[in-house]
Amino acid sequence: MRTRQRLLGIKRWVEKDLCKGRAMKTMGENIADIVKDEPRCFLGWMPSRPDISGHTMVDIPVNVAPSIIVMPNPSKVKFMEEKRFDRYNKVSRPQDLGQSLSVSMLFAVYEPGIRLPGFIESADAVDDEGKPKGLDMRLLAEGTEEGLFTLFDWMDDARERLLEMQFIPNTDLFVNEESMTYGPYTDSNYVIDKRPLYYGFLNVEFGCYADAGASPKIQSILDG
Repeated sequence: MRTRQRLLGIKRWVEKDLCKGRAMKTMGENIADIVKDEPRCFLGWMPSRPDISGHTMVDIPVNVAPSIIVMPNPSKVKFMEEKRFDRYNKVSRPQDLGQSLSVSMLFAVYEPGIRLPGFIESADAVDDEGKPKGLDMRLLAEGTEEGLFTLFDWMDDARERLLEMQFIPNTDLFVNEESMTYGPYTDSNYVIDKRPLYYGFLNVEFGCYADAGASPKIQSILDG
């Protein structure tokens, strides 16, 4: 199976199991808007030019959340890990029977904070001279854990689903459980505060079929 087919298979799975039917916060016209949208999945990179298809998301990064980016990583072209059974029973297997596809799933969540009672109404407030006061930002609690919890809840859903399924439907990809790692996105070993955007990643390596077939020499031995 070609890499294109495998990546499209992962994207279909992400859209079906991790995006479809979810309503997650996204940016509206202004900070007072509370807008929810279904997450999207991108292969490789997120859009950098305006989306003129009518979708609410445009070209600025904050409007591409919520989303999941599936980024391919360096992978093994031909490899089959030696099994303990083989070693203890002196079984020698060719090391080109298996292949792998390693991907990083980057999760992006938008969480502008909790709007306290009266925040929306404060936009209509005026001073003694009748001039608009604008939104009372004291009624917006930004320093909360909601974005972090939303991020990890979403990544936990992905992690649990992969461990449950063990493979990606309609592909030759099966999950290497020991390869899975996840956590908040970091830069220089420190978590970077990018609120209202929250980033996290889940790394996973899939085993797959190399499509190489047996070499003529091996086949001649088997045919004996």
